[in-house]
Amino acid sequence: MGIYNTQQVADELRYIEENIQPQGETGSRRILITGSTAGLGQLAAAYLLRRGHRVVAHARNAQRAADVRRDLPGLESVVIGDLLNLDETRALASQINELGAFDIIIHNSGEYGLPNAEILNANSLSPYLLTCLVDAPREVLVYLTSDLHRGGNLKLDEIRGEGTNVNYNDSKLHMAVLATAIARRHSALRVNAVAPGWVPTVMGFHNGPYAPDDLRAGYMTQVWLAEGTDPASRITGRYLFHQKEDSVHADVYDEAAQDALLAAFAERTGVSLG
Repeated sequence: MGIYNTQQVADELRYIEENIQPQGETGSRRILITGSTAGLGQLAAAYLLRRGHRVVAHARNAQRAADVRRDLPGLESVVIGDLLNLDETRALASQINELGAFDIIIHNSGEYGLPNAEILNANSLSPYLLTCLVDAPREVLVYLTSDLHRGGNLKLDEIRGEGTNVNYNDSKLHMAVLATAIARRHSALRVNAVAPGWVPTVMGFHNGPYAPDDLRAGYMTQVWLAEGTDPASRITGRYLFHQKEDSVHADVYDEAAQDALLAAFAERTGVSLG
């Protein structure tokens, strides 16, 4: 608890430690989770570790990496890079590839309440770069988005420019559209966008002390998709809230919008999706 986690997250970490049992070696997966030193990313990492999976965490700097190694001592490794900085994101991709192949990658990392250009880097351009530059996982890709994406716009000209008018809602629309675009191009993978809800993490309390959604449900969709034991979880190209499809912005399932977003990302970063 403290600067990185709320009491609710600390209590949930304790619940996981005391109640979740390993599933056995046969179902073990190798999983990378970005933004996993606190909040939903740390909860998903903790749960999947207890289930017997091999988990690599991601931290923005060396101090946060040391913190998560202390908090989750079963981690296989921790990669380091600040997604606010696109050069660090590119270096992070190389670090990840040096570790070898993953079965599942969960793009959990996200920022809120920062200047718009930083929101664009952290929430949109960095996940796109990691998607392009990191070797594709064998089974599952998950992108964290938000129901606030429904109030967003793609703002393609802003992506190509300085991004000073791209807000949080826009960035979460980018993630939902990116997920469906990747799903369409990589039919061998299960790729989905997940909205965790407004939950009591530090980010969730950013605008006040009220976060009405269920914290456990906020990370269990990611776990459900990663483990893939429920036949209903073996879907792809969908937007999910608490393990069910939900209403979306019209651009999410629009193939022309998907292609236009990928083109804008490629123009801005100089990196095209393979």
